[in-house]
Amino acid sequence: MKLILLCLFCMVSLGASAFEVDGIYYNITSSSSPYTVEVTNNNNLGTYSGVVNIPSSVAYNGKTYSVTSIGSYAFADCFGLKSIEIPNSVISIRESAFYHCSGLTSVEIPNSVTSIGNYAFSDCSGLTSVTIGNSVTRIGIQAFACCSGLTSITIGNSVASIGSMAFFECSGLTSVNITDLDKWVEIEFGGSDANPLFHAHNLYLNGQHVTDAKLTTAKKIGSYAFHDYSILTSVTIPNSVTSIGDYAFHNCFILGFTISPPPTITLFREF
Repeated sequence: MKLILLCLFCMVSLGASAFEVDGIYYNITSSSSPYTVEVTNNNNLGTYSGVVNIPSSVAYNGKTYSVTSIGSYAFADCFGLKSIEIPNSVISIRESAFYHCSGLTSVEIPNSVTSIGNYAFSDCSGLTSVTIGNSVTRIGIQAFACCSGLTSITIGNSVASIGSMAFFECSGLTSVNITDLDKWVEIEFGGSDANPLFHAHNLYLNGQHVTDAKLTTAKKIGSYAFHDYSILTSVTIPNSVTSIGDYAFHNCFILGFTISPPPTITLFREF
């Protein structure tokens, strides 16, 4: 099945407020204080190659602009892009920002970033590892779809939602790394393949392989939380949990439970 992106080849045009510094192109997003810009392309997909270090700020026409975003399609089709350094000033990675960067092998998303847009890293077939910082709250639809070489992903503890098909056809995934199990089970997954465990089947909590899940403060267990996590042997569910979503433990064949829920707990149709 092929990944389909609508308007993939719609260009992100450089407007009158765009400029270039040291080989990187920027669009001005705020021309009054605080001055901000986003990284863009040179009116062509595939503008960048090699190693790109995005600065946290750039000077232009007597003003200093903070680099706060990587714009839509900014690095799309940059087959020769080998490495990207994203500064702590960036707060958003927009739609299709790195689409089809097949030469990119690893990405570290800093703690300043709060959102990863739809298709942001789709079809980055050479990507093997991704680290998502602790401020990201949303990972968009098909954000890492068709990253066939991806083997490991680290997901920060602020992620609240992961869009549908975010890890579609990421068949090479072998490990998912997290730092807070209670935050993990509260994530709103847009489907089974929005959860990287659908492929990886291995969850690590602070470096420890999770087979016995002991929850302590979670308020809910969301849909698909442990979908297809067949090695899970037990789950301890605290009184704080009031709902368990669809397919939360689907295909967890050897699972046993320790449950002390309040009377208001809601179990959805597929456990």
